[in-house]
Amino acid sequence: MMEIAQLVGTVVFAVSGVVAVAERKLDWFGVIVVGAVTAVGGGTMRDLILGDTPVFWIEDDKYLFFALIGALLAIPLVRHFGREHAQFERSLVLLDALGLSLFAVTGAQLTLELGFDAPTAVVCGILTGVGGGVIRDLLAGQQPLILRSDIYATAALAGTAIYVLLVEATSITQPPTMAIGMLLIFTLRMVSYERSWSLPSLQ
Repeated sequence: MMEIAQLVGTVVFAVSGVVAVAERKLDWFGVIVVGAVTAVGGGTMRDLILGDTPVFWIEDDKYLFFALIGALLAIPLVRHFGREHAQFERSLVLLDALGLSLFAVTGAQLTLELGFDAPTAVVCGILTGVGGGVIRDLLAGQQPLILRSDIYATAALAGTAIYVLLVEATSITQPPTMAIGMLLIFTLRMVSYERSWSLPSLQ
């Protein structure tokens, strides 16, 4: 289940990367690079921090393959619907929320499997979930979502914390605990977007 979640998240984040730079007038190669970097960026940072090298997409190149496939599939969709489509922004948020939920929980699980403690797993889960999106937003010339008041990294924190707590403190098997964590992240992100929830700003 974890590998399937990682592959799905890879494709989803690659698509979101292409969608995010749709109006930047990049050529196809540039768009594919952004999509691929978005898909593997968070996991790469996690592996480097934990010293788990070579990083996952070098050790198993199917992840890079799925990232490239996701980016390629997104190009005709973007060209067909265009940036002005009424559902464009919501589609980007939906894709990002799905990728965030898949990557945050699997990132936490991988960290636990490497023998690290629960707090480290939560931090690395959040990093895996938001890292690719941060790179994507920077390449798209936008303020990263993690630096805004949106419920974004907070959703990843809640979901990964619940997931790690269930793994460490209960005997519930992995698939249900992963599903609970992912569902919590996705629900928090989408509900906060639809209802314009946000954290208090500094000023």
